[in-house]
Amino acid sequence: MPKIAILDDDPDWGELHLRMLKGSGFEAVHYSTPGRFFDALLKSKPDLLLLDMQLPGMHGREVIRVLRANQEVRALLIVAVSAHDVKSEHAVKALEAGADEYLAKPVDQDLLIARISALIRRGCSNAGVRQELLSAGPLSISLDQHAVTLKGKPVELTRLEFDLLTAFVRQPNRVLTRSLVLETVWGGEASMGTRTVDKHVESLRKKLGPFGKRLETVVRVGYVLKTEELK
Repeated sequence: MPKIAILDDDPDWGELHLRMLKGSGFEAVHYSTPGRFFDALLKSKPDLLLLDMQLPGMHGREVIRVLRANQEVRALLIVAVSAHDVKSEHAVKALEAGADEYLAKPVDQDLLIARISALIRRGCSNAGVRQELLSAGPLSISLDQHAVTLKGKPVELTRLEFDLLTAFVRQPNRVLTRSLVLETVWGGEASMGTRTVDKHVESLRKKLGPFGKRLETVVRVGYVLKTEELK
């Protein structure tokens, strides 16, 4: 049974999400402060963290950075939620910090469970993938290690960004429609909108630096990774 950690200083929201997740078949534990959550990590590691971004003494982005910097828990799935930072730029900053998903409160119960379930399914499938390396010029992807390097230097990506980049590298110089990307990376969830793709592509480009410019927009269609001239 997948274990979900809830980090939220609001007791009402914490209790609501706790009941919601347990009612959907997950094991769930609520923590009211980052300190309590980090202490608990020393004993038991959850499969996914449901993280409220407004926390006492420590913003959610800092929590994400701490987790991504720790080798033992850097692969932890993170769903960030916020009732205040609901603009697209807030989502982009959270995704850049390392969140796998970003949702605005209040989150529809069915949508939240669908997102969490999809992330956990992808995490399980990635864990069992055979050893394989993909490359596009100076960019290398190790599927078994879930690692990306650019000119020999590691690039820190969220799970969704990793899956997104892999989808483009597998089909270089081919235009991928937003609908196809949703199907490939998000499993074709009906609740997803194409803006989700745009936000993740934007975040991915920034993390790839100059190489990210090769992930070109095809207006009103989708995106294409141009690699013809890569050496």
